[in-house]
Amino acid sequence: MKKRFLSYILLFIVYCFLAVPIAALDDILNTDQFELVTGLGFGILNSLFAFIVLKWKIIFSVISGLSVAFLSLAMANLTWLLKIAPEWDDYGIMTAILTNAASSIVFWEIIFWIRIKSSHIFNQ
Repeated sequence: MKKRFLSYILLFIVYCFLAVPIAALDDILNTDQFELVTGLGFGILNSLFAFIVLKWKIIFSVISGLSVAFLSLAMANLTWLLKIAPEWDDYGIMTAILTNAASSIVFWEIIFWIRIKSSHIFNQ
């Protein structure tokens, strides 16, 4: 539990620091597919997290990493559109970054518990 908590804190910090460079990839690549570029960027980051920290198999790491990335980006987009804290964050950028990081941790915990429960079912 302690190791997982520390890995989530590390993931939160990495998410907050890499959010702007990943979002800037769209301008560097000169594409108009911002959601796709950020989804793939965070998907690769999440897949590496699952493969290195959680030590899952490659296919499960990639599938869970991409699904967590797209779900957390959908949550961040939703909070950005709702303008949750307009007096604190005028453009909603920090709210979207923090929502993306926090919701990805929540989705990772859900996937972790699903994996634990499914391994108990299949091992019996």
